[in-house]
Amino acid sequence: MAFGFGTHPPAGGRICVVGAGFMGCVIATLYARHGYEVVLCDSQTVMLDSYAERARPIAATLADDTLTVEAILDRVSTEASLKTAVAGVFMVHEAVQEVLETKQAVFEELDRLCPPDVVLATNTSSFLISDIATGMSRRERMVGIHYITPAHIIPVIEIIHSAFTPPELVAWGRAFVQSIDHVGVACPERPGFLINKIQFAMLTEIYRLMDEGLASRDDIDAAVRLSLGPRLALWGPLLTEDLIVSKKTALAVTESLFHQTGDENYAGRKVLRDLVDQGHLGAATGQGWYRFEDDVDQVTEERDRQLRALLDWLREADPVERLNVR
Repeated sequence: MAFGFGTHPPAGGRICVVGAGFMGCVIATLYARHGYEVVLCDSQTVMLDSYAERARPIAATLADDTLTVEAILDRVSTEASLKTAVAGVFMVHEAVQEVLETKQAVFEELDRLCPPDVVLATNTSSFLISDIATGMSRRERMVGIHYITPAHIIPVIEIIHSAFTPPELVAWGRAFVQSIDHVGVACPERPGFLINKIQFAMLTEIYRLMDEGLASRDDIDAAVRLSLGPRLALWGPLLTEDLIVSKKTALAVTESLFHQTGDENYAGRKVLRDLVDQGHLGAATGQGWYRFEDDVDQVTEERDRQLRALLDWLREADPVERLNVR
């Protein structure tokens, strides 16, 4: 797919954000912070009229010595007419309510109003983009750009693609996300996409533990916050496994859980067995999911230094106590 403006988004170009609710407000402000001219569109004028007030705290977290809150807000204009709002844009980002029929209607109209070289993006958190694009005649210019709340703080954005999405659009999406100092993670459309699929795999197990009364709320949160959480925050799940445990042990644990529970989700996967068969067991062998340039002693020393520093910060900051929850 050849875009009229090239393989990267135009610096300072014009973007239309459709939907002035919570996510639309955040997204519009974030784009403005990174130099884009933003038109925020919503059929409810009350939402447009209240944008600046609602966006001010968001802009305050994004402002710095080079850009004030007012300068950020001044880059966002509001418009009730979709036809007027999309004039001259290089991208439209939809952030309306999570109702399939509503999103389908928006994209049918956008497909009619926008020239073929305008990228149409959705912030859907649950629907497949192929379902949203059902009524479009040029659905190949549609992509999912899905933010994780709070979108102006969490740096990862899912770039959702379908069978009809050209690779060039996925690459363009990565470049756009990079232009706003975020990190794009691409995944094909499927229920839960990538982040919710991982997140709810863990939460579903936690709900089951709570249902069965096997652990308390506080014990579950402490277990994750002080063991899994810091390691995942530093390295992610696959690098953590490389750093913490041999692939042989990981495979043995999954097989033991499978035999004890009969739950197919615990069955050892081919991708893990292949690493074991190849002798790629993690940091100890110099390769696992990742390849290690330093010897295992150096890696272990750096691993422990990083983990101690983060746990020391958690103890000092006491974030749970500061939230004042009971």
